[in-house]
Amino acid sequence: MSETDAGFGAEWSSWLDANLPAIHADYATATSAADKHAVARKWQARMSEGRWAAIHWPPEFGGRSATARQQLLFYLLSAERRVPPLAGRIGLNLCGPTLIAHGTPEQQQRFLPPMLDGSEVWCQGFSEPDAGSDLASLRTRGEVDGDELVVSGQKIWTSGAQVADWMFALVRTDPNAPKREGISFVLVPMRTAGVDVRPIRQISGDAEFNEVFLDEVRVPLTNVVGRLNDGWNVTRTTLANERAILFMGQQMALTATLRKAISMAKTPDPFGVRAADDPHLRDRLAQGWIDVELVRLNGMRNLAKVLTGREPGPEGSMSKLFGQHVEQHLHELALDLGGEFAILDRGADDAPNKGKWALGWLRTRASTIGGGTSEIQRNVLAERILGQPRDPWADA
Repeated sequence: MSETDAGFGAEWSSWLDANLPAIHADYATATSAADKHAVARKWQARMSEGRWAAIHWPPEFGGRSATARQQLLFYLLSAERRVPPLAGRIGLNLCGPTLIAHGTPEQQQRFLPPMLDGSEVWCQGFSEPDAGSDLASLRTRGEVDGDELVVSGQKIWTSGAQVADWMFALVRTDPNAPKREGISFVLVPMRTAGVDVRPIRQISGDAEFNEVFLDEVRVPLTNVVGRLNDGWNVTRTTLANERAILFMGQQMALTATLRKAISMAKTPDPFGVRAADDPHLRDRLAQGWIDVELVRLNGMRNLAKVLTGREPGPEGSMSKLFGQHVEQHLHELALDLGGEFAILDRGADDAPNKGKWALGWLRTRASTIGGGTSEIQRNVLAERILGQPRDPWADA
């Protein structure tokens, strides 16, 4: 590790020493989803003051221009110290870099500061009922009316739309153009006439995803990022950043889950039984550690390409495909480690990890769907590594 990177890590650790205990205390007293969201916004505001909320942004926009190595170090230390997630991470990681690359100075001045400090939270309006894996088939339309764009359509699986202030969305503004053309990247205010957010209840009982209906929502043309009808090219920046951060966030989550599982295995249950004393379960824990390391090493291979200025390769799909199955297997292992107590829900007496193992198991049933299904990842690997032909619908 270079002296510069070591200094970066030491500064981040020192800042956490001074600020993390207070926010952990706030989370401990937050009971409702609304309370936790308020704490997350407060935490983001504090991190933005220290220029830690968006370290990948340039300094002139409140970031640190952190290198890929520094970003990796940041995520690893964050996982080790149990740093809470930020309320506006979707905006910070996806929309922010897009605005920095393609936005006008006026757009950057208006949207980046509140995005950075969490006073405005964003969601992503890409997927539609008939345009998920084949995103370019989207049908949400935008018609120019004077100096406004009138948007109508439906978005689905929109994470965090129920608390978002803004949505960055793909809208078809030229229905006669080929499907990857005639699309615009539009910033839509969520608290405006014609926007209807309907939560989707999940098997876990949560409602983190939403349907968003847009009924003649009027948006100023100044909210179009890049040129009108050039949104597909603008979106490449968004998707590139999504791929870049996927490995780091995934590694952070898997490491935290494995650490909690090992801790539970070492802790006697209410009957005094330790799962760590079972050799079969110890073998599965060892395999879990190996799998998490494989995700890390494959991610590092892709990161090495980025560090040398090359484009990320199919390793991103390998990390997504393998990592999402590892996530499911770790939660299945956790239920077996905790025995009958692990299936107790939140609030139940004797529930390990405050009842969150059952919740995590239910949530991870969707891991192989969200963010690109396992089938799509296999298609990418088949086409780009094995040289197999593309599906006919992909070029339709």
